[in-house]
Amino acid sequence: MTDAPKARVLLPDDEDWLSLFMGMEEPLLMQLALNARADQEGDEEVWELPPDLDGVGAHEAWGRLFQALPEPLRHTGTNIGRSEPNRDRPAGSYALYAPDGWEHTALYPADVDPRDVAAVAAVLAHFRKALDGTDRTQLGDFLQQMADDWADPGREGNDRQMVEDFLRGLSVWQLPHQPDVDVLLEAVTVAGPGGETPERIVLTPPQEDAYQSFIRRVSAAVAGNSPFDYALHRFANS
Repeated sequence: MTDAPKARVLLPDDEDWLSLFMGMEEPLLMQLALNARADQEGDEEVWELPPDLDGVGAHEAWGRLFQALPEPLRHTGTNIGRSEPNRDRPAGSYALYAPDGWEHTALYPADVDPRDVAAVAAVLAHFRKALDGTDRTQLGDFLQQMADDWADPGREGNDRQMVEDFLRGLSVWQLPHQPDVDVLLEAVTVAGPGGETPERIVLTPPQEDAYQSFIRRVSAAVAGNSPFDYALHRFANS
């Protein structure tokens, strides 16, 4: 992939979101990439998927998004669910406080190639077609099989919930860039690439207002009830 201008986004050190983001790779993106490679090698035991679904490219794009995460977020994401998590404080970590001393979820700037977000979102568009029955390949069967394979013991897999979780993992990367982001980027830019991160950052009252606005949008996206993803959320629960 040729170099392209990066977009600076703001990402929360939030286990709920990072768990969803990490869960996008398995069982979906990695299995799509494995199926695509097997198909390219002439293996006949593969799923017949849409020819314009780039499973390998989407998995590689997800990997670049993971690498774009600041080190504290990669640390959080890779330690979720571990029986013995690494509790060492990663480089670049800091504590974020409201003016009244309340500790907030830390926010970190990240530079990302918008094409990587678009490549993963393109896969989501295929998933939606499979769920609504308009895809004419085996993608719907693939989704159900992945859901069954990864379901808790004794429970039937829920392909729609799996796709909704995929959407929610993607959603924070796709949040619209509103003025609250600019205010917060100025506040926490020292925690971003190339900055020497202090141990704590205390927001000013205007920055606190921006934080509350931004975190409401993050929470809605992660919960699956933001206007951006309402259509799939309603479909997945019908």
